[in-house]
Amino acid sequence: MLIFGIRLLPRVLRKDKTDSDTWYHISSVMSIYKNKYKLPECNDGFILGGKYDYPYFSHWIVSIFMRDKIIKYERFIGPTIDTLYILLGFIYLNFLLSFYEVDMANQLINFLLLMGFSSTMLKISTGPRVYSFTPRVFGELFIFIFLISIHLYMLTDNLFFLFLSMVFGGLALNTSTFGSQVLVLFSIILSILLHSFIPMFMFLGSLIFAWISSGGHYKNILLQQLQFTKQYATYGQYNHPALIHRNKAFQYVLFFKYLLQLKIKDAYIVFQRDLIFFNVFYKNFEVIIVIILLPWLNIFDSFLYYMCIVAFVVFLITSFRPFLFLGESDRYLEYIIIFATIYLVFNLEQHYIYLILFVQIVLYVTTLYTYLKSSNTYGAHYLNAMKFIKKNLENKDDYVIHGIFNTYINYSIGVLSGLKSLAIEPNYVYGLATNKKLMPNDTIYTNDFDYLYTEYGVNIIIANKKYLHQELLYDFSKFNLFYENEQFIVYKRKQS
Repeated sequence: MLIFGIRLLPRVLRKDKTDSDTWYHISSVMSIYKNKYKLPECNDGFILGGKYDYPYFSHWIVSIFMRDKIIKYERFIGPTIDTLYILLGFIYLNFLLSFYEVDMANQLINFLLLMGFSSTMLKISTGPRVYSFTPRVFGELFIFIFLISIHLYMLTDNLFFLFLSMVFGGLALNTSTFGSQVLVLFSIILSILLHSFIPMFMFLGSLIFAWISSGGHYKNILLQQLQFTKQYATYGQYNHPALIHRNKAFQYVLFFKYLLQLKIKDAYIVFQRDLIFFNVFYKNFEVIIVIILLPWLNIFDSFLYYMCIVAFVVFLITSFRPFLFLGESDRYLEYIIIFATIYLVFNLEQHYIYLILFVQIVLYVTTLYTYLKSSNTYGAHYLNAMKFIKKNLENKDDYVIHGIFNTYINYSIGVLSGLKSLAIEPNYVYGLATNKKLMPNDTIYTNDFDYLYTEYGVNIIIANKKYLHQELLYDFSKFNLFYENEQFIVYKRKQS
C-alpha cells in the first residue's frame, strides 16, 4: 500500500492535473470502447485523420477494465501497474536469493524501500512517468518480464521461460513505441555481451508473437513506426523545440550563467530539457550510483551485470546526435531499475542503503513540490468550459472545435467536449510538419479562421485568454461569444 500510495499522492493532491500526452491515450481507450473493443480505423472525432497504428495493447486492456470511466480513474493506472512491477521484482529477487543460497532476508525489505521511493520511477522528465495514464509503465513491466524470463531460462534450463519471454516481448511490441526500441537495442547488445544468441532469438520470437496475437495488425504498427522514426531522424531531431539544443555544450554554459544571475526558473528549464549528463543524477539516481560503483561491486550474476552495461551503453549512444531521434536517453535507464536495485541490496552495507533512501526521499519531496507548483492546463476553469460546451451544444456532429493554447490540446478538447476536433493520429504529425498553419500536436500557428472553417469546418474556438495577447492577433468578428470565465473564452461561429 505504501508503494501504491506514494505514486498516487500527487494526483490525490492535484486530481485534475492530467498530462497532455495522456489525453491521446484516453481518446484511444474511449474509441476502442465505443467500437465494441475492436480497433478503430482512426480515433473517434479526429478531423485530421491518420490511421490508428499506435501500439494498441494497453489501450485495449484498459478499455476492457475501465470502459467509459477512463477519465475518472486514469490516475490509478500508473500506480497500480508500478506496484505490480515492484512486487514481481520482489519475487524475482527472492528467487535469486534462494538460487544463490544467500541468507539476506532483510535485503528484501531494503529492496521494497528503495523501489518504493525510487527517483527513477517517481521522476518527472518528458511527462510524469507514473502520475498519468501512459503505455510507458505497461511497456516497462512487459520488457522486465521479457528480460528476466531469459535470465531464468539461463539459470534453470526451463523452456517455459523462453515461451514467456516471447509472449511478453510481443505484448511490449504491441504496447509501447519506445519499448520497441528498447527491445531491439537491448537484445542486440545483450547477445553480444553474453556471447549468446538467445536474447536476439527471443526478440525475433516476440516479433512473430506480436504479429500473430494482433491478427496481423502489428505489421501496420511496425511499418508506421519505421516511417515515423525516419521522419523524426531526418526532420524532428533537427527542428523539434525539445531537441534542438539537447546536450549541446552551450546549454551547460547557459545553465551556469542563469544560476549566477539567480534566474532559477530559467536554469531549471535548461537543466531538465537539455543537460542530459547533469539531470540523469536526478532522473536515474539509483541507476547512476550502480553504474559508477560497478567496477567495485561483486559480480554475483553476469546477467544482472551485463544488463547494467547494456543500459549505460544505450544511454551514451542516444545522448548525442545523430541518435537523439531514438528518444530521451534517460528513459533507457528506467528499464534496469530493478536489476540496479538488486545490485545495491546485494552489495551495500545497511548504512549506505539508508543514505540512498534518504536521498531518494529528498528527491521525491522535490519532485512532489515541483509537480504541485507547476502550471495546469487542464484545471477547473478549463474543465468548466468543457462541461458548458458539452451540455449546451446540440447536434454535436455539426461542430468542429479548435483550441488556442498549449500543446496536444486538440486531444483533450475532443474528449471532454464530445465534438470533433482538429486532431491527428500522432504517427502522422510530420506529414503536416511543413505547413506552419497546421502543427496539430503543437500550438496551431494560424489566426486564419476562414481557412480553418473552409478547410476543416472549425466553428467552435476555445482559447486561453493569455494566448490571445501573444504573437498573433485574432479576429473574432465572425463569431459570437458562447462562454467565458476567468481564464478561458469560447466563441461560436455565426451562421452564414
